Formats: sequence, structure tokens, C-alpha cells
Amino acid sequence: MTRHIAFLESNLTGAGYEAILAAREAGHRVTFLTRDLSLYLAAGHERLDTAWLNQVVVCDTNDPGAVADAVRRLSPPADALISVGEWHMIAAAEAARALGLPGPDPAGVRAARDKSATRALCAAAGVPVPRFARVTSPQEVAGLDLGFPCVVKPLDDGGSNGVRLCATAAEAAGHVRTVLADTHNERGQPKIPAALVEEYVDGPEVSVEALVNGGEITVLAVTWKELGEHPHFVETGHHVPAALGDGLDERCARVAADAVRAVGFDFGAVHVELRLAADGPRLIEINCRPAGDRITRLVELATGIGIPAELVALHLPGWTPPRPAAKGAAAIAFLPAAAGTVTEVRGEDAARRLEGVADVSVYVAPGDAGASPANSSANSGANSGARHGHVVATAPTGREALARARRAVSLLSVRTAGTH
Repeated sequence: MTRHIAFLESNLTGAGYEAILAAREAGHRVTFLTRDLSLYLAAGHERLDTAWLNQVVVCDTNDPGAVADAVRRLSPPADALISVGEWHMIAAAEAARALGLPGPDPAGVRAARDKSATRALCAAAGVPVPRFARVTSPQEVAGLDLGFPCVVKPLDDGGSNGVRLCATAAEAAGHVRTVLADTHNERGQPKIPAALVEEYVDGPEVSVEALVNGGEITVLAVTWKELGEHPHFVETGHHVPAALGDGLDERCARVAADAVRAVGFDFGAVHVELRLAADGPRLIEINCRPAGDRITRLVELATGIGIPAELVALHLPGWTPPRPAAKGAAAIAFLPAAAGTVTEVRGEDAARRLEGVADVSVYVAPGDAGASPANSSANSGANSGARHGHVVATAPTGREALARARRAVSLLSVRTAGTH
């Protein structure tokens, strides 16, 4: 049966576009609500194919009331309002609640979006979290007893924006000052005027991908995450499954599920990030949306489950939880950006010919501008263009898949003015 699905903005790293395409492929009518369609058509990140959209509605997507009013005017009426973008999860939840459409409890979304609220609720529920403090001034850092190095981050940003490892109290105080000075996110929304200072958990990072429907949490995969050099936490690649062994995958799934319940998130997709300390997994953050970075593509290749398609179906009558099946492993590796104007792009055909390569995508063309990465966003404020492209590859194991993806990325060449 054809339904009308309204999408509220999107991220720029894959899952939002995948959800829109999934809705169209299921035969549904698609409306895209946005403040600025040109954002999705610009160079430097994957671009939205407007052929997937039946209509575009321009409104103030940062205002839940304006979103609800825009959806009320749609004809035929919308059957679902979905956001896959970090910045518009609260607005979507509040508008859906006002419209009587399926959606999560807005309070749960707000708790997940505020990292200090997530920490407090999870700690109270017995979920293992790093020691932490919420601060509203640099001076508060001196009185903390969290040890060094520590991590300083904004409470409600995304894409690793503003996350920094700090070696001393003076460095941490300085970065708190920087975080507090950045008052609005890349979508023009005011940030919570506070910062999180927390214990650094020295261990590998993983994420748990799951679907939530009321009290039922369906874990689909555990993802291994590759990070770049400190002091930033730039994500350079991922593979699914993580295949941690010794029961760690199951422990991660339990911690993630407990954390989701603790914050009260009750409907939708979740991407829960954890660090593996010596004594087991500790919660880092809950993202009440599907994973970006094409992790959803990796999950589909490795398990047969398309999370964006499941998210659309979850909003409609008759959804039943999917059952993942082991189909091998998949990985993604990113091509870092370089400063300057792009003068040449080479190697895509050679990369596609390598064994196991499933997808090759380069986001830039000659004439486009690039910038060095300091976060994990494909297009993020002053760090716009942090990546020039990616490769997805498959193999029997995650590590083999990641090695294949990296080999393919090494064949990609994006020259910029001033490079050799």
C-alpha cells in the first residue's frame, strides 16, 4: 500500500539518503522538508538525488511548530514524519507527537542528545560510564578529579565536532573555553551552553546498531570503529561485524540496550557508541538515529538487514523485528580531504576493479574546495570537506574487508592546488 512519508532534513553521511531511497523503492510518496535544499546539492559530500523526491517543502525546520504546520498542509496527509539527521531528531519527535504520528517520546530524544543527561541517567541505572562532569565555565576544570588526559566535548554536537583529548588541566580549561564560545551548530541551532569533561577511556571504540519499538530492542550488529590520531577523534573507517570474541559482542549489546532504556528512548533506530576498557564496555554516547558513515550499508552487506528501510517500515502498520543473518563482513575506509582547490581526481576505475570492492564514491570534482579534517563529518562548518570520498568492501572477516577498502582508497588520488 502506498503511503506518504515526510522526511525532515537529513545527515550528509549516508543514512538519510538511504532512507529516502528505501521509501521510494517501497512505492511510497516522499516529501522532503528543509530550510535549504542547496545544502544537499553542494560539493564536498554525497549529494541528494532530487529524483527520489515527489516534492520539497521549504520551512523553518529548526522550529517544531513550523514543521508540524508544514506537515498539516501536505496533501495527501503524511503517514509518517522521519528524521535521520542528528540536528533535527528533537524537532521531528515533537512535531510527530503534536500531529499524532508514530515517533519517539521527545523526552527520550532530548536525554540522548544531551550527553550530560545521558551520563547522569545511565549512571543512576547502573550502566557503566566514564567519570564525568558538566561545566559551564573554564574555571570549573581546576576542581575536577577526573585524571589526565581527559576528554572535553560539547553536550549536543555531532560528527566528533569539538571533541578533544586534553593532557593537562590548563589544556582542558582552554578547550572548555573554545567549546563554550561556539554557540551554534552547523544548522544554526543554539547549543547547550555547557561542556562535558570526562575520564578518558583508553581502549578500542565500537558501536551497537539497533532498532527500538517500545520495550523491544533488536540489536542488529556491533561495529568496529577506526579512529585517527589524537587529540581529535576523527573516524577513519569501520567494519561489521566487530567480532570481538570472548563474549564481548554480547556484553556490548547488553550495555547498549540498558543505556537506551535508561534515557527513555522508545522508538526508532539507535547508534550507541562504546569504549572497551580493561574491565569491559563503557557507554560513550547514544545517537537516536541510524549510524552515519555508511555503517548502515555495512550492516546490510554483513547481515542482510537494511536499517534505513526498516526505519521507514517501523513507522507504518505491520512492522515486525528483522532477523539478521551472517553473510560475511563489510568495511568502509575514507579518503581524507586536503586543503586547496581540487585540480584532478583519479583512480576510481582502478579502485572498483579490486577484489571485494562494493562501492567507490568520490565527493569532489575539479574546481571544488577542500579542507583538512578535524571531525568525522563530510561537511561540517569550518571543517567543510573533511573527506573527499570512501570505499566499501566485503570479505570473509571485518579486518580483511577493511584491508581491501584501504587498498582501494590508496588508489584514489585527489590533487589540490599547491600539492605535489
